[in-house]
Amino acid sequence: MPAVVDLFVYGTLKCGFANHRAFCERALRIRPASIEGTIFDLPVGYPAVQIPGDSILLEAGPDPVRDAGRQRLVRNPVPPGRAGDACGRVLGEWIRLPDPACTLPPVDALEGLRRDGRGEYRRALVPAWTEEGPRALWVYWMPQLPPDARYLPDGAWPARS
Repeated sequence: MPAVVDLFVYGTLKCGFANHRAFCERALRIRPASIEGTIFDLPVGYPAVQIPGDSILLEAGPDPVRDAGRQRLVRNPVPPGRAGDACGRVLGEWIRLPDPACTLPPVDALEGLRRDGRGEYRRALVPAWTEEGPRALWVYWMPQLPPDARYLPDGAWPARS
């Protein structure tokens, strides 16, 4: 059984934000990271990310523990010829959580992840850029934005003034 799972977080799960303490308090590692994509502020008080389809390394499966193990099998998370600047950049944090069997299902539930694909968010493994080099991290992304979503051109949430 995998001992850890690595997430890319960009909203309320980041250190110092509303859901961090409840869901990420046991984090073993928190480091700056970025992914390719676009970020939007939603009027409900949290953000959403959209990612280019060709940056998805793996889609979440029905078993979060198996997903954590599958994450470890990705050796070179950056597709050939990609430098991470083709789309846009989303800024966030790399959070390493222990015991995926206990820590990942509550985060999946918070994000409204549904195995039938009809939830608000989906989880995908994507290339991320960190101070330690490229990593494959799970990210929650929104396939269908609400019409009142506001694009954040600097790639960070909350929007900087």
